[in-house]
Amino acid sequence: MITKSISLKFFKRKDIQEEMVKHALNKEVGVRYGEGFGKRPDVLSYPRDVLELALQNVTSFHTSEERWSNPLSLSSNITKKELDELRIGWDLVLDIDCKIFEYSRICADLVVRFLKYNGVKDVSVKFSGNKGFHIGVPFEAFPKQVGNTLTKDLFP
Repeated sequence: MITKSISLKFFKRKDIQEEMVKHALNKEVGVRYGEGFGKRPDVLSYPRDVLELALQNVTSFHTSEERWSNPLSLSSNITKKELDELRIGWDLVLDIDCKIFEYSRICADLVVRFLKYNGVKDVSVKFSGNKGFHIGVPFEAFPKQVGNTLTKDLFP
C-alpha cells in the first residue's frame, strides 16, 4: 500500500510534476482516489496541479491516448462527429497482459523488436503494475495520412 507520505515524496518533485504536465498536454487526465475516480473531464495545466491533487490523496493519474484541441470540451453528450472534430491525434497503446508473466515479457519484447525492425523509433515500454506491459507509440511516429484519410481520423 502506498502511503500519503510516500506519494507526496514522489509527486512533490519538480521534475516529476513537469514531465507529467508535458505528457498530459492536449490529453484528458483522469485521477483516482483509492477505489473512485475524480471529475471528468480534467486536465493538468501547471506542475503545481500534480502536487495539489496528491495532497488531496490522489492515488494515480491516467491520461487519454487521444489528443484533443480542448479536452475540457469532452462530454458524454457530444456526437461522434463532434468528437472527431475535437480529436487532433492519438497515441497507440498496446496492453500486453498474460496470466503467465514470462509470456507477457517475451511478447512485449517481440512486439518492440518488430516495431523497431519496421523503422518505428519512438517506442516506450512500461510495466503495467500487474502481469504485463504497456507499449506506447506517439502520434508523431505515424504519417500525416494513410491513403486519403488523415491519421488523426483513424482512431480507434
